[in-house]
Amino acid sequence: MGVDVSLGRGLDVALLEDGRVVQTWARIGNEGLKELLTELKPEAVGLDAPPRPGLGLLRDDQERQRLAVPPAPGRHLDRRIAEYELSRRGIGSHQTPRDESRLFSWMTAGFEAFIAAAGAGYELFLGEGSARDRAFEVFPYASYVAMAGCLSPGRRWRLVWRRAVLNEAGVRGLPADAPIDTVDAACAALTTERFLAGVGSWVGHPREGVIVLPVSGLRDAYHRCAPPDAGGTHGVRRARAAADPRLCECGCGSPVRRRFLPGHDARLRAHLLAEARTGDNARRELERLGWLHFLDGEETT
Repeated sequence: MGVDVSLGRGLDVALLEDGRVVQTWARIGNEGLKELLTELKPEAVGLDAPPRPGLGLLRDDQERQRLAVPPAPGRHLDRRIAEYELSRRGIGSHQTPRDESRLFSWMTAGFEAFIAAAGAGYELFLGEGSARDRAFEVFPYASYVAMAGCLSPGRRWRLVWRRAVLNEAGVRGLPADAPIDTVDAACAALTTERFLAGVGSWVGHPREGVIVLPVSGLRDAYHRCAPPDAGGTHGVRRARAAADPRLCECGCGSPVRRRFLPGHDARLRAHLLAEARTGDNARRELERLGWLHFLDGEETT
């Protein structure tokens, strides 16, 4: 089961079985969610919201240095580690501060939805133990990006792109007139289904909360998708194939005919060379781009 959370609209819910949307519900309350879970007994439920305030772990220098790619000093202090791991890859995400007075109302609505799920026997999943009969935090936009391999082409194509990603992922039975909240609920359900099947993963910290994803792992960075066309899923396939060669590989998002805008390759190379002296991720990226010899001193600029 997948749940899209909103304070004003209530909860939109989708029930998925073997990739097929069995049933959807619109704008129900927390008591209605608890009743659905109790009656239908899905294997797990994914909710599009954080389960509780953050702990401020990224304010701790030791916690920051434990990460594969630590954030720059003074940055991302109010993000949870899960949110930072998405943000650093270009996947725009919310931030859930520890100060409850700064939380958005939809976040507190999410807290209440997780409490309702726990009341039906679905305790919060924090990355450890069995995943069945648990409530997961999911972030549909991150799920779409992970499955498509590229970022949303823009707000104008938001709904058609999301539907196309689900179509290519094999989701069937989604009503043709389903609004974006129902589409996101179906994505939350698919993310949960894939994670239970062993093809998913999570990012974050068990103490603070983890975001479940429908892929085995995230890329180091994502570029923007080309807009989908009337070809539906084929449009997404072409968009994915075209995303990298049509955009500057430095990650700035600018369209290019070749790999880089003038000067952007040198700027990226200098950045990667500096990072590669302290970590493996940048070294691997230098190798992918054919620039490893610069690090090894075989050639200078």
